[in-house]
Amino acid sequence: MTSNSSDGAIDSRFFSTKRISVLLDDNTYLLWRQQVLLAVKVHKLQSFLEPQQDPPTQFLADGNGGFHENPEFAHFEQQNSALASWLLSSISQTVLLHLIALHSQRKGELSMKEFLMKVKSCCDNLASCGEIVGKHEHVTTILNGLPPEYESVITIVTVSQVPYTVQGITSMLLDTEARQQVVSNEVSSSANLVSSESSDTSGSIPTY
Repeated sequence: MTSNSSDGAIDSRFFSTKRISVLLDDNTYLLWRQQVLLAVKVHKLQSFLEPQQDPPTQFLADGNGGFHENPEFAHFEQQNSALASWLLSSISQTVLLHLIALHSQRKGELSMKEFLMKVKSCCDNLASCGEIVGKHEHVTTILNGLPPEYESVITIVTVSQVPYTVQGITSMLLDTEARQQVVSNEVSSSANLVSSESSDTSGSIPTY
């Protein structure tokens, strides 16, 4: 998606002058949606609301084996955040709580399956209110909730030239968790063996 003024660049005046008269809740989705779409179409911002629309790649190879941030991605994030802020101002507290729940999810002590199911549950709750969570937002929410030991996965996904699907990142994370568990069990078994051998040696009676 290009970012020039004729193809979806957001004028700041749009947010200060265009207000949605109906707050989004469980009963007002159709009317709210109609007003939002009319405002968005007038300013040619439809691409920001299309779930299948992939954002620009976050990082680009620099030719020296490294990566640098894609300026198009930075601009997309700026524009997308501005539009999101405007939309949030038209959402009722009930729906807003679902959004906050989605973006505050953290894996913590949960298993990976439990964490992914909690994120999916939040997405389903929003869908029931007519607020469909796009795959980019779904994947970003998952990545933001991961602990440091999954940093390698986060790096792979963010530098990929091809955006990951929710199913793709789900499979990768479950596989990574399984490998980490195997390594943890092996280290634990080795430590127990060394401890046992050390106890046997120190407890034996020397012969002369």
